[in-house]
Amino acid sequence: MYICLTFYLYYDLFFKSANVFKLNNMKNLLFLAIPILFFSCKREMPKSDKTNDINTVSSIFEMEVPDGFRYESSKDYSFQFRILNAKDQSAGRQIVELWTDLPENGGKRLFKGLSGLDGNISFPLKIASKYSSLVLNTSFLGIPENLIIKLNNNNINLVLGGSAPLKLETKNPIFNFSGVRLLKNLSKISNKMVPTWNADGVPNNLLSPRDVVPNQLVNDIWSMLPSRVAVPTTHPELLNDSITKRTIVLTKRADVFVTFITEGAGFRNTLFYYRYNKNNPPATAAAIDTLFLIFPNASLKNSNGGLLTGDKVYIGTFGADTVIEYGIISHGYDINTGTIGAGNWFLYGNKNFNPEPNPSIRQHMVMLFDNVGQRYIMGFEDIIRTASGCDHDFNDVLFYTTSNPLDAISDDDIAVLPPANDTDGDGVKDVDDEYPTDAARAFNNYYPSINTSASVSFEDLWPYYGDYDMNDVMVDFRYKIITNASNAVKDVQGNYTLRASGGQIDNSFAVEFPTLRSNVQNFTGAVLEAGQTNAVAKIISNIRSLQSRWNTIPTDPISDTLNYSLSFSLINPIAISTFGLNEYNPFIWGNDNGKDRSKEIHLPGKTPTTLAADSLFGTGNDRTSRSNNKYYLSEHNLPWAILTPERFDYPIERVDIVNAHLKFASWAQSNGTLFPVWYKANSGYRDNTKIYNKP
Repeated sequence: MYICLTFYLYYDLFFKSANVFKLNNMKNLLFLAIPILFFSCKREMPKSDKTNDINTVSSIFEMEVPDGFRYESSKDYSFQFRILNAKDQSAGRQIVELWTDLPENGGKRLFKGLSGLDGNISFPLKIASKYSSLVLNTSFLGIPENLIIKLNNNNINLVLGGSAPLKLETKNPIFNFSGVRLLKNLSKISNKMVPTWNADGVPNNLLSPRDVVPNQLVNDIWSMLPSRVAVPTTHPELLNDSITKRTIVLTKRADVFVTFITEGAGFRNTLFYYRYNKNNPPATAAAIDTLFLIFPNASLKNSNGGLLTGDKVYIGTFGADTVIEYGIISHGYDINTGTIGAGNWFLYGNKNFNPEPNPSIRQHMVMLFDNVGQRYIMGFEDIIRTASGCDHDFNDVLFYTTSNPLDAISDDDIAVLPPANDTDGDGVKDVDDEYPTDAARAFNNYYPSINTSASVSFEDLWPYYGDYDMNDVMVDFRYKIITNASNAVKDVQGNYTLRASGGQIDNSFAVEFPTLRSNVQNFTGAVLEAGQTNAVAKIISNIRSLQSRWNTIPTDPISDTLNYSLSFSLINPIAISTFGLNEYNPFIWGNDNGKDRSKEIHLPGKTPTTLAADSLFGTGNDRTSRSNNKYYLSEHNLPWAILTPERFDYPIERVDIVNAHLKFASWAQSNGTLFPVWYKANSGYRDNTKIYNKP
């Protein structure tokens, strides 16, 4: 029963342990015999007396794998979001980003796109099974930052924002810092204007109806003060005292109002103001007589608070020459007791009152004038700026001041809020557009991420079983997918690294992409195969001739890994909801010494290309069935290729994968529910003596 396999393994051992340059002639002779001997028979499944306990199998051939299991370490998800403002109107043209975690925690961005004019955006993603939730952020200022999106099912459909926003948790970064807590200032807090508030810190004196904050104003503010973008770098003029002031100066008697816009903070900040005559300013914070509460907890609803964009309070009627300045108590509101405490720091619009020792980084507030609506917009940075976790984006508390009459506040020496720029006119603001002067391109998306690679590994004896060391062809890869303002794919860039070539067959490596071949232009770095319906890129030809060593035997010298790249554009961009953001369809061919193009080997569940031979399906050990939508799985549901969303450490030569990666069998037999990261170096997950560990 094992004549074929024995010959193969003898041949495999003989050549991989010898000097290939001295054996070329013998190798050529043996290759003449291999097709006759090996491919005239098939390997049968070994018999076993084991009870098939998922923890005790010693060979992949002892596994009992459920029908339909495709050996995927990632899951396919479909996302659809609709963005509404506080008046339940569609908020169109808003950026949506999904991350694996907060950027501060090392999270990777999985997607970036733009909602349509109707506020809707939809897209698919392939996400590593290890993730149970993601972090979502939008450019719409009425939606909390860092929303936690739980991956409870494969179709995520949510409405974000609105007058009654969906209850979603938020994720906050953890900061390590030290600073001076000015406890003595707490005694100066007055609740004269805000005598009571609810448990979320929402004051009882909100005006009705709330202000309508125009979407255009929101876009303009975002363009100046986007999250996690440092103002000292992008707009240093906003921090320059000689260019712009940060005070409300009344030129006539007026009623004054403060309107909450949004917050981008993990802290529950308390907003206050103080007042004085312009001819008698306080020289120090200690000289301020009273700090008046405005918002006990300046936090959005469902983001540690209860405020909505447009919530507005009347703070008083003041005469001419009155100056109003603002400050916050960083993390001043205690959600457990509903009280205001000293928090982390008292931070003021007057930088001279702030705790940093260096005056150049002492400013904590920026101020902008909305000339259209006669609004005076203020934004606070709520973390001491010497802390490593401070992002200096000055949008942790955003609000504006208005007066009645409208012209009662002096606009002298205040920076004017400019309209959001869109240089290329594609509908994406320059601050969000990664190609601001190119209307055909807007965003970069990556699989699996901008700085990590996935791996695909092959057994190359299909339709017959091999030795399942999964190292006959071993390729790492990463994609950069460039989309336009309509979230349609315009360009594809791929990077590939050949790490191992543990088979004797002269294999080729290729990838099929989900677009017609005729829709491709500017193709570089690979061969665009002729005779194909879809675009198929032949990336690596005759792998066996490229590495003089297999990189699978620890005692052998290593061959250099080989890097390849490709790029192409689509004549007619394809919606990313159709094109996808995933591994696409990688495959090899090369049986019979690389001369039979029709013998394609794909990942389980992936379809063959136009040039594959249907006549081979169902032969040998293969049980591909087009009618049953089953591809490249054996009669015992074994694969000929596997993919991991992270770099794969493959077994050494002739070591069955279940004996190197000790949780692989449990994962496969449990239909992927157990040990979803079986490929990682977790304790007890692998036998390191059986894994190739050279570069």
